[in-house]
Amino acid sequence: MNPRNTLAALLAAGLTAATLAAPAHAAYPDRPIKIVVPYVAGGSSDVIARAISDELGAVLGQSVVVENRAGAGSMIGTGYVANEAADGYTLLIADVPFTIVPALYRERVKYDVQKDFAPIALLGVAPTYLFVNPSFPVKTAPELVKAAKDRPGTISIGSGGNGALTHLMAELFMINTGSQLVHVPYKGAGAAVNDLAAGQIQTSFTTMASASALYQAKRLRPIAVSSPQRQKDTPDVPTFQEAGIPNMTVESWWGLVAPAGVNKQTLDTLSQAMTKVMQATRVKARMSAVGVTAPADTSPRALENLVKVDLARWKGVVERANIKLE
Repeated sequence: MNPRNTLAALLAAGLTAATLAAPAHAAYPDRPIKIVVPYVAGGSSDVIARAISDELGAVLGQSVVVENRAGAGSMIGTGYVANEAADGYTLLIADVPFTIVPALYRERVKYDVQKDFAPIALLGVAPTYLFVNPSFPVKTAPELVKAAKDRPGTISIGSGGNGALTHLMAELFMINTGSQLVHVPYKGAGAAVNDLAAGQIQTSFTTMASASALYQAKRLRPIAVSSPQRQKDTPDVPTFQEAGIPNMTVESWWGLVAPAGVNKQTLDTLSQAMTKVMQATRVKARMSAVGVTAPADTSPRALENLVKVDLARWKGVVERANIKLE
């Protein structure tokens, strides 16, 4: 054999052996993943994050930890994730304030929810109900509208606080019906529904998860629900659309997002994994316990579209209701 050919063959064999021996580039994920919840532990976003974390870890073959970074109406945790490396190892549980906060705190928000985040999956939705005190002589949403127009500025509507979803739902209701109610903000939804049950206020928007115990005790009466269809647990409660009140099909939602710039392969891996996670019986059970159901479409596009619609909706409500927060 020609010595040159022999040398070339040996070099080629050596390179091949070196290539085989060299460690391949690690496939995602090769280390633990962190899901940031921008609230304190115990709330619905925290429950959902912990419901999906173990299942997601099992699907991906890596541990998934939940970290609470609360403060500034979710801005601290959200801003933290926006500035993390776009490598798929830091994710965020986003919910309705993700789209409300930019309208309320325009100058204080240091991130752009559409430009600085990439959608992974829409995790769940939950409607809000319009409740009244059982002693209040109003049994339907149209009756409430009539009463408010007959006596403008005399019927109170509570909320979980200025700028909360329950407050914006009240403003949206007034905008869409041309009625005038007196907004009474509380420090949390629980305080609002307690005062509603006690007759201190006449009406309030809230989720069934917040009102369940008082509703079961017949101390609250739901007169309309904001979902597209009636809810199976409250089949006698009509939707706002059925009640003839337009533009009130609005639901709370929860989604999983990553910092913008994560490569498509990693995003696809996460999205496909979440499709499996959301089908898990124990995940559905834990979400159901806080009144959340998985939507028919959990895709990144579904979450992206929802965020776009909500950003426009809440910006319009904040501007029309002239809501200003310090």
